[in-house]
Amino acid sequence: MNIEQARTEKGRISTFESCGTVDGPGLRCVVFMQGCPLRCLYCHNPETWEFGGGDATSAGEVFDEICKYKNFIRGGGVTFSGGEPMAQPRFLEALLTLCRAEGIHTVVDTSGFTRLTGAVKRIVELTDLFLLDIKSVNANMHQVITGESNELNLAFAESLAATRTSVWIRYVLVPRLNDREDCLEKLAQWLRKLGNVEKVEILPFHKMGEFKWKQYGLPYRLTETSEPTAEQVERIADIFRRHGLCVE
Repeated sequence: MNIEQARTEKGRISTFESCGTVDGPGLRCVVFMQGCPLRCLYCHNPETWEFGGGDATSAGEVFDEICKYKNFIRGGGVTFSGGEPMAQPRFLEALLTLCRAEGIHTVVDTSGFTRLTGAVKRIVELTDLFLLDIKSVNANMHQVITGESNELNLAFAESLAATRTSVWIRYVLVPRLNDREDCLEKLAQWLRKLGNVEKVEILPFHKMGEFKWKQYGLPYRLTETSEPTAEQVERIADIFRRHGLCVE
């Protein structure tokens, strides 16, 4: 895809954040893309689910907005989140192509729920870092959390390992849902074997997005679920550390 083609590629975004600090290294622009095939129980952006929602735009228009902040994000870059950015592969490829041409560091925040098409392989080549959101290594639990199998997610992670692509793992810790220590031991062992995981971020479950579910008339099943304590988070962090993984 050349620059001219990239600028005219169409897609949909949900929102644009100019100064993100928790979505990759440094200060970052964050583009929340529209559409997601998963229905995670703890999702705090349900407004990004529907593929027909958000705003229709071109990659060139989004990139021009990013460039307004180019001087502020030196040492940082751009993160494409969602929703699920990999669900709009041609649009994402176009955005990454434009960023690469200008030397802007790129991060893709994804669950990895995607097939390994040609467009997806080009996305991997164009991306500097992936934030890979692992829901659960246990197939049954992944189905409970997301409504889908984790087969595609794990295959995508394996493909990133095969190409030695930089990865940060994100794991939302939900008490009494995905905090079983035997499953987390299995996950830590698998991540260690991948060999390309630079660090693991354990994200304590929170209910700040619950009001959105109610706003959209969606049943929120985690109302009675407690947020994990600092001690619980640290105990889980130690599992990953014992397997030689850096944890934040």
